[in-house]
Amino acid sequence: MLKKIITTLLSFSFLLCGNFPVSIFDIEEAKASSYNSLADRPFMGWSSWSSIRKKPTEQNIKDAADVMAAKFKSHGYQYVNLDDYYMLDWTTTVDKYGRWVVDPKKFPSGMKALGDYIHHKGLKFGLYVTLGIPQGAVDQNTPIEGTPYHAKDIVNFRKGQKVNFNFKNMYAINFSKPGAQEYIDSWAQLFASYGVDYLKIDGVRNQDIQDVEAWARALKKTGRPIHVELSNNLDIKHASTWRELSNGWRTDHDVEAYGKPTLTNWKKVSRRFDDAAEWHEHASPGGWNDFDSLNVANGGKDGLTEEEKRSYVSLWAIAASQFVIGNDLTKLDDYGISLLTNDEIIGANQSGAAGKRLYKTAASQVFYQKLPDGSYTIGLFNTGPASQNVSVKWADLGVEGSAMVHDMWSHQDLGSLDSGFTTELSTHASRMVHVIPTSLSGDRYTPYNANISTVPAAPDWVMADRNNQNSVTITWNPVYGAESYTVYRKTINRFGFSSDYTPIATKLTEPNFEDKTATFRDGGSYSYVVAGRNAVGESTKSPKAQTDSQSFVLVVVPMMLFIAVFILLKLFSMIRDKYQFYRTA
Repeated sequence: MLKKIITTLLSFSFLLCGNFPVSIFDIEEAKASSYNSLADRPFMGWSSWSSIRKKPTEQNIKDAADVMAAKFKSHGYQYVNLDDYYMLDWTTTVDKYGRWVVDPKKFPSGMKALGDYIHHKGLKFGLYVTLGIPQGAVDQNTPIEGTPYHAKDIVNFRKGQKVNFNFKNMYAINFSKPGAQEYIDSWAQLFASYGVDYLKIDGVRNQDIQDVEAWARALKKTGRPIHVELSNNLDIKHASTWRELSNGWRTDHDVEAYGKPTLTNWKKVSRRFDDAAEWHEHASPGGWNDFDSLNVANGGKDGLTEEEKRSYVSLWAIAASQFVIGNDLTKLDDYGISLLTNDEIIGANQSGAAGKRLYKTAASQVFYQKLPDGSYTIGLFNTGPASQNVSVKWADLGVEGSAMVHDMWSHQDLGSLDSGFTTELSTHASRMVHVIPTSLSGDRYTPYNANISTVPAAPDWVMADRNNQNSVTITWNPVYGAESYTVYRKTINRFGFSSDYTPIATKLTEPNFEDKTATFRDGGSYSYVVAGRNAVGESTKSPKAQTDSQSFVLVVVPMMLFIAVFILLKLFSMIRDKYQFYRTA
């Protein structure tokens, strides 16, 4: 009898609690992301390394985020990536589980607060790590979170230290040892708790594939979509492996001119022409080649002529490299801003096609992208020491007849040309043109922009924050090529059942919306998704953001206490009745 009472009460409590039926009926079940679901296009953003290097602080990263939001977000830039030197010296200082400790003098509010600041700008937060386990963890033999193991249990002392570029002294991990994967899992969970959207894993060599596999598994377990970038100078022989385990990979050494007064120079930049030719076949949605940062907007500090800067951006664009600014964003020059915000050039970078080299001579090179609509983006480069003509023939592209030509930097139509295009270029100069074969329908010719021929991608993330009893603010990352956004909402009741998503706001041009009809409902919640739209159509819907869901503590614990009290009273009543029976007997 008592068992039946308890079973009935438990069943009744599950019906009253808003969260349990969600998992019971598989409603709104969260799904972990895979790397192939990210990086539909090369990521666009900013990295602290080129300009800030060893001196990042909470304030200068916030300053960079402010500029990104004000000047670059509307052009598709999303990521604010904090690179190295945010941590204390790990040879002596680690946290209780053997992980790096954020320098409290540089970042007094901590990483979670910095991530929140960046997210509220409508941007994404990136962070940095190197392979291995810190010397401080090994020396102190720190425990591995959630396991009976300690740091010394997983170190591969035969391999010694990993490749590192700062404090050094990260020991190799033996991934056949129990606790090894769990150590990386704990670090990935820490980064996820900061709100990290991007992780650069540095020091990767061929012998480190097990490390990268461990990080790939760990980051997926967090359930948070985190873009993974591998660095640096990776071996093309393992390109398929890098692609399987990440969303991007550095194809060469750093572009910075270390030991020089400038950020970079033409010798460093021009190395990437051969990288573009050799690696192009490995780049496509899901994973992209990374030529390193763009340093073109700090005037003479960049170490390049204006023509070299334009060629720099043109190569990164036509090759579909990750598109990340390295300059000091608080000291930008107008010319550099114009290079980095030319939407036709950005469109080439975001077209989804990595450019292929058509030919190379001792002093010139031509690259091309063939686009889904049958048109072409062509990049012509003078890599020699003197002015010269650089040409492309339509026949070399397989184009018969004439073609319309449009200059992507100047936004000017150059008319119809019969057999090819020739341009005179000064030393290290370039030209980017969009070529539309006349055989294509005439009404398809428009100045090139990626959002003309394809629907935009869906936003990668959405947040829903309750303001008061009647209002919820929804924010999301802006998507390149989206002219407007639609917010969809559905209502979930306390039993976990929900309505269909219906649009509550359309034609939004900013990546945020206040839902003033989201009245707080005890036990229920609201779920939101967002889609981008342009003239071609609407994107798929974003991941969901849910608000007002009741927690286990607030709902289940009081209910279980009620049940426990009820059972105790029932037992007391039964004992009392039996006692009365024996007394009367």
